[in-house]
This record gives sequence, structure tokens and C-alpha cells, in this order.
Amino acid sequence: MQQEELGRRALLISAGCAALGLLGACGSDPAPSPPAQAGPAPNGGLVRTADVPVGGGVVSADGVLVLQLKAGEFTAFDATCPHQNFRVQPPDSSGTITCMGHMSHFRAADGTVIDGPALGLGGLRQVAVKVSGAEVVRA
Repeated sequence: MQQEELGRRALLISAGCAALGLLGACGSDPAPSPPAQAGPAPNGGLVRTADVPVGGGVVSADGVLVLQLKAGEFTAFDATCPHQNFRVQPPDSSGTITCMGHMSHFRAADGTVIDGPALGLGGLRQVAVKVSGAEVVRA
């Protein structure tokens, strides 16, 4: 009888510890790493044109993803994912913008959702921009 109580007690303690470990692992989503961010342009623009790599983009200090997919052609999107408002990352070499919060993917060419939890919520909101001197500014 004593052996049975000791075995049951050890089992309950082990099960309780395992449950606490699992509960701790079920916390809220960790914050994703922030996207590459360009410093503010000196004359009030979003970013300096020189800070935006050809074939890529940067996120401005005020949350605008500025892209230069072709040399000298700048477009921009609000860098906020429509799923849960995480900031998106500049596009990778395949032209895909990723939200690291929950792995939604968007086309850099037009901001439409490719896949992920943002599917059906609309794409990235376009921001009208133009080049003024050496800066990309809101149009």
C-alpha cells in the first residue's frame, strides 16, 4: 500500500510539472524582430533614395515600406500587416514581402496577399510617393 501511494504521488507531481511546462510554452506570440529601418531623410522626406536598394526596400521611420524594384522607380506601402498590425519586412530576392508576426506573404509588385493569415483581409495599403531631389516623399 505504501509503495502504491508513493508511486501515485510521484506520478501526480510529474504530471503537474509537465503541465506547467506546457502552459508556459503556450504564451502569447513573441514579438518578431523589427524590419530594417532607414533613418529619416534630412529634408523631411520618407527616406533618402540612396538608402533604398535596387530590387529591395526599407521601412521609413514612420512605417512606410519604400521599394525600388527597378532602378529609379519607387513605390511604397504602409508597412502594417492587415492581419494583426505587425510591421512587414522589406522584400526578399524573390520579391516577397513577409510579415514575421504570423508569416503572411505579399507580392512586392502590388502588395497583394500571397498566403498566410492575412489572406482575405486585403493586401498592403499603397502609399503614393515621388522623388524630390535625393529623397522619396509622399506625393
